[in-house]
This record gives sequence, structure tokens and C-alpha cells, in this order.
Amino acid sequence: MNANVMATNEGQSMAKLDSNGPRSDSDQRHAQMRLWALVATILALCLAYEPNFEFLSSTWAVNPNYSHGWLVIPIALVILWQRLTTPESEPSPSAISRPWLGWCFLAAILAVRAFAYERSFQWIETATILPAIACLVWSFGSWPLLRRVWPAIAFLVFMLPLPDLIDNGIALPLQQLAASGSSFLLQLSGLWTIQEGNVINLRTAHGGMERLDVAAACNGLKMLMTLTATITATIILVPLPTWKRIVLLVSIVPIALVSNMIRIVSTGFCYYLIEGPTANKWAHDVSGWLMMPMALVLVGLELGILSWLVPTENESEDDDRKSMLALLSEKRR
Repeated sequence: MNANVMATNEGQSMAKLDSNGPRSDSDQRHAQMRLWALVATILALCLAYEPNFEFLSSTWAVNPNYSHGWLVIPIALVILWQRLTTPESEPSPSAISRPWLGWCFLAAILAVRAFAYERSFQWIETATILPAIACLVWSFGSWPLLRRVWPAIAFLVFMLPLPDLIDNGIALPLQQLAASGSSFLLQLSGLWTIQEGNVINLRTAHGGMERLDVAAACNGLKMLMTLTATITATIILVPLPTWKRIVLLVSIVPIALVSNMIRIVSTGFCYYLIEGPTANKWAHDVSGWLMMPMALVLVGLELGILSWLVPTENESEDDDRKSMLALLSEKRR
């Protein structure tokens, strides 16, 4: 009787092993097929978007307002690595998990790209790269993965130049505001200046006149775009309270304007003190190099002031503990 039972159990276990074997092999083959399909799809999209990547690289190399584009992809990879390595709560059972929806949206996005290509809408055609990447993650990775890594994909928007209409609409007011504000600060500091449009006529210490031209390249758009990308990466990578993130985002424009005005004012003082075109060009270049570090210093000061004015819960708890320990030590004495 026992021998028959043991034989039956051994037969059932062997049957289970036989049934599990083909399933594991099929799962491996299915995973390999998905991997090869993913590689083929990525290669096909890279070949299709090759002209758009050439357009972006040429824009980064030629237009100084968007030279920060070279750093966008590496920073996006850092954000992706942080999002993937950070533990996250289990996805809710109501999460969308239909990968075929990703393929449908990808087909729609490629149709929009084809329409933009036929109509010569180059910016719209290039901008479809971002939703195409998101749909690819959804199709091959699942909706919970897309919900987890979407900040890295969204950060790629900073590699795109602004549309010409928006670029021209922002650049000219920034240029005029930088010239007017810098002329006012120079006069406030005691220098004699006369503003004519975007040109500041400055009387030097030697009695001559110098023309400080606030050109289109000095309008502050480069500072604004670079600082926006930097602060956005900071609030994504660094754990901060929500209100601090909002304050940082709101302060991007004032900090960019102040940094650009300080650059123009410092260049004006160099024009005032130093003679010769070579010295003036050197002063203009050096002030441009120091503009971004100065903006980062202003951001750091802003964070320090905010932490001092409104401490976080952990800081307030530490202060309470220190005060309690001080009271206990005094009572013991």
C-alpha cells in the first residue's frame, strides 16, 4: 500500500516537473523575442528620427541659447537611474496594464510626425520624440514602469529649442529689460550713462565714451533656459518639500534676470576702468563665464533663506529635542 502511494507521488512530481519545464522554456523564448523586438523598434525609431537628432545637435552647437542641450540626455539618464533604484510602493490593482494601448498611441504619434514632416513643421516633428519614447516604455515595460520613470522622459523637453514664435516673443522683451535695468543699476552706482535703445553709452574714468551694446546674445535667454533646466533637475533629484519646489520654480525668471543684469553691470565697470578693445572683450567673456555660477549661488542663498525662515519638520523636531535636553540638564544641576 505504501509503495503504491510513493509511486503515485513520484509520478505526480515527475509530471509536474515535465509540465513546468516546457513553460519555463516558452517564457524564456517569449522574453528573448520581446527583447529582440524592443531592440528592432528602437533601431527603427532612431533611424527614422536621425534627421531630427541632427537638427538638435546643430542647434546646440550653433545657437548659444541652447548649448545646454548637450547635458540634457546625461542628466535624464541620472534621473532615470534614481527613479529605478528608489523603492516604490506596490502598484494599485486598478493600474492600466494594457500594452496594446501604447502601440495605438505610438501609431498616432508617428502619424502626427508624418503630417508635420509633410507640412514642414520641424519643431512639432522633432517634439514627437518624447511621446514616442513614453509609448515605447508603456508597450514594452507596462504602465506602472512609465508612471515611475516619466520625470526622466519629461526632462528631455529641455533638449528642444523653443519655437521661433515663442523665441522671438521672449528674446526681445528680455533684451530691452536687461538694457533698461542695467542702465539704471549703473546710474545708481554713480556712473554716467545714457541709454539709447539697447545700447548704453558709458563715460569712462579717462573721460572717453564707451558703447555697451546689449546685443541679442546678451538678452538673458540662455541664462533663463539653462537655469530652468538646472532647477528642474534639482527639484527632481533632491528631496524637497512641495512648497520649496514651487518657490524655486517661480523664482527662475527673477534670478535669471538679476544674474544677467549683474553680468552687464560688471561688464560696464570693466569698460569704465579698463581701456582697449582686448580688455573689454576679455571682461565681457569672463563675466559671461561667471554668470551661471553666480545664478547657482543665488539659488543656494534662496534655499538657505527659505530653510531659515520656514524650517522643515525634522529641523524643528531636532531643535525641540535640543531645548528639552538643555532644560533637563539644567534641572539636574
